[in-house]
Amino acid sequence: MKFRLTPQQIDKKKTIKWLTATDTRVTVPHNIKIDKEQFAGLEQIIKGKIVYPWSPGYNIDKQEFNDLFPANPILIVYVACYEDIRLCLEFAGKYNLITAIRSGRHSLADYSVCDGMVIDISKLKSVFVDPVNQTVWMEAGNTFADINPALEFYGMHLPGGGCPTVSVAGYMQGGGYGITSRNFGIHSECVLEFTLMLADGRLVVANPDQNSDLFWAVRGGTGGNFGVLISIKYKIFPLGLIWGMQITWDFESDSVNAAKALYAIQENYLTGFKYPNLGIETIVFTDIAKDNHKKVLFGAGFIGNEAELDAAVAPLMAITGATIAFKKQGRYSDINGAVLEGIPDVPPDVKFYGRSAYISRSLSVNDYSNILSFFKTVPNNYGMLDLEGYGGVINQYPVEKSAFIHRDVIMDFYTILFFDKASNDQEKNREWMIKFYGFLEQYTNGHSYQNYPNRDQTEYRWAYWGSYYNQLVDIKAKYDPNNFFNFPQSIGGPISPDKQDKQVMLFGNSPIVYEKY
Repeated sequence: MKFRLTPQQIDKKKTIKWLTATDTRVTVPHNIKIDKEQFAGLEQIIKGKIVYPWSPGYNIDKQEFNDLFPANPILIVYVACYEDIRLCLEFAGKYNLITAIRSGRHSLADYSVCDGMVIDISKLKSVFVDPVNQTVWMEAGNTFADINPALEFYGMHLPGGGCPTVSVAGYMQGGGYGITSRNFGIHSECVLEFTLMLADGRLVVANPDQNSDLFWAVRGGTGGNFGVLISIKYKIFPLGLIWGMQITWDFESDSVNAAKALYAIQENYLTGFKYPNLGIETIVFTDIAKDNHKKVLFGAGFIGNEAELDAAVAPLMAITGATIAFKKQGRYSDINGAVLEGIPDVPPDVKFYGRSAYISRSLSVNDYSNILSFFKTVPNNYGMLDLEGYGGVINQYPVEKSAFIHRDVIMDFYTILFFDKASNDQEKNREWMIKFYGFLEQYTNGHSYQNYPNRDQTEYRWAYWGSYYNQLVDIKAKYDPNNFFNFPQSIGGPISPDKQDKQVMLFGNSPIVYEKY
């Protein structure tokens, strides 16, 4: 049989030929000592695709999901295998390149892209489902659009994110909230084991018995801090069809009952272990698709039958103005999409600011009325509040068992301000967000969800990790002693002096267990 190269191998040969041609000129920042022959050498040994500033499509390849804080990488490597990752780390270390690890491009603050090297693991997508033992092993580049069909074929489920293009790598390392988390737990709680490549190219496997400190730290310590996540093994759960539902209240005409609805959601479902089979995202938004009115929307996924769902939501239906937007049964992936799709109904070419804060105490009807009144000042009709309901098994998981510390809260109060890329109102949206979260301080507990990073977040070390921050610093120094993996809100540096006496240490100085291969 005639030997043939793949299209990617053919393109690679062309790139190497171009780089080694005598008349080829390449430009890199003046402080980076890399010439075209060294790029050609990397091309020779990397199996995946490398994108440079002069490559076709570079401006698309460098963009994040949000692209609010754009960067200009010197090279983006779409790795094809684990050896590619090791070679990238070696190259970045040799030439002192700042390095970002990217999977789904969903870092809200754009921390998965940088001006040096981007190691993109989005092509690592192997999945193995074991329905008998109720586990799934997968590579870290998988998105929920990849995972859900593989699991649903076997009638199995893994708590996942609302957006199908989110990848498990970043999502898991920040905790991972979804509409089934009240019933099955935060995504990172489902992890049984993972494999990580450290900055020196060595592999470590972490689980409750081996490298247990790393196992604790990665599950909540956020991506890009300790190494390159390669693969994860999870426990999974049997799940058939579920119900989805939306109930709305219009507060343009009736702000009193809209505030009562928010209070009823809090008191009936989010305090204690009430209806853990009812996943809740309550959204405050402008209904651009219908009447342009500002509304409160109760979005829910329910594990049970229709009669049980009706009984669960009866207290909400009793509040004047309650309108059912939809109620239907389907697979988790379909219901998850139906509950969240199009709220708000934004155009495709937008940027946004996102920020979160946790609420750990019950608010009054008047408190919610004040929040709704402030929302009426939102800079444009694309802004939204997403009150992600906690409670259930989320709050029962022991706080010391992972770096995801948010176990005593009622909800994550998440805000997104969308704006058109062509508009000039970016700073106006940023300023409103800062003012709004200043207003919310009277209600919140001082912490924020680390999967929703915001560059204006004050005291982020305490906000994301609280009393366990110094423990994370200690673990990072052990597994990444040269601080190779770093970005503006990475683990490192001291927590504020007034928080030092609140710090808790859980682990001693045990040796790292490396994989022999």
